[in-house]
Amino acid sequence: MRKIIVAFILLFVGYVGYQIFKPAPPIIPDSEADLILFWGNGCPHCEVVKNFITDNKSDSKFKISQKEVYYNKANQKQLEDTVKLCPEVDSTKGISVPLAFDVKNKLCLLGDTPIIQWLKK
Repeated sequence: MRKIIVAFILLFVGYVGYQIFKPAPPIIPDSEADLILFWGNGCPHCEVVKNFITDNKSDSKFKISQKEVYYNKANQKQLEDTVKLCPEVDSTKGISVPLAFDVKNKLCLLGDTPIIQWLKK
C-alpha cells in the first residue's frame, strides 16, 4: 500500500511540474501570422480552441499568434482595434473570446466552433 501511495505522489508531482514548466507556444509576430487568436485565461471556450490546436498540431500547419486578453492591456487594445476591422462582429454589447482574426482574408471568427472549422480547412 505504501508503494502505491508513493507512486501516486510521484505521478502527481510530475504532472504538476509539467503543467508549471510546459513549454509556451512559440511567439509568432503578427506580421507573419496566418491567424491571430485572442483568448482569455480561464475561458472554457478558449481552452477548447487551444486544446484543438495542440491535439491536432494546428500550429505546425498554420502560423498562429496567440494573445491573452484578460490580463494583458496591450492585447486587449489590439483586440478592440482588430474588431473594428470586422463588420461581422457586433461589438456593441462588448467583445467576447475566443476570437480569431484570419489575416489573409481580413475576417473575424468568433467562438470556438468557427475557429475550429477554420483550423480544419
